Amino acid sequence: MTRSNSVFLLRRVHEHVVASLGALAVTALMVASVDAQAANPRVADTTAVTPSVTILVPSVTIEPVEG
Repeated sequence: MTRSNSVFLLRRVHEHVVASLGALAVTALMVASVDAQAANPRVADTTAVTPSVTILVPSVTIEPVEG
C-alpha cells in the first residue's frame, strides 16, 4: 500500500467509527427520553374518556334527465 492509500483507508475507518458512535449516542438519547410507563398506564386518572366518531356523508339527489 502506498502512503496515500493508507491515509485514505484510515480516514474512511475514522468516518465509520465516528458515524457509528454518533448513531449509538442518538439511539441512547432517544431511549432515555421515551416514557417507559406505556405498558403500565396510570390508574390515578378519575375521568374516563370515551372516543366517539361522527361520519358526515353528503347527500346527493339524482334527477332524471328529460331528453
